Amino acid sequence: MASDNERRKKFWEDDEDDEDAGLSRPGKAGTGGGADKMVGSLEIDKKIAETRVLMEQTHQLYLQYFGGIEKRPPIEKARLLESKIGELQRSPTNIPTAKFKISQFISQYNTMKELWERKLRDMERK
Repeated sequence: MASDNERRKKFWEDDEDDEDAGLSRPGKAGTGGGADKMVGSLEIDKKIAETRVLMEQTHQLYLQYFGGIEKRPPIEKARLLESKIGELQRSPTNIPTAKFKISQFISQYNTMKELWERKLRDMERK
């Protein structure tokens, strides 16, 4: 019995073979490039993984700031993370699982952001 990853890999390999032969699948974006091209689930997974690394780095920097190790909060890193989140939100996809993954990740980000903002407010009050 093939694992989910093996089936997914085979599906995408078959998809690439169809594209090479000039065939397209229903519901798939047109052959033109650009912003109107739909983003696949694997691309979304890759973007989320990259953004998750950035979020972890930002979180670690905030923890260092809250602990007194860093002198200033990581505002630049947080802005970069915010822009990556915006890119994820604007990713054009028709795949329900990809949409779900994006919404789950954005929910995690919002939770972290609220935590950071709350701790910053608490530090300002002291």
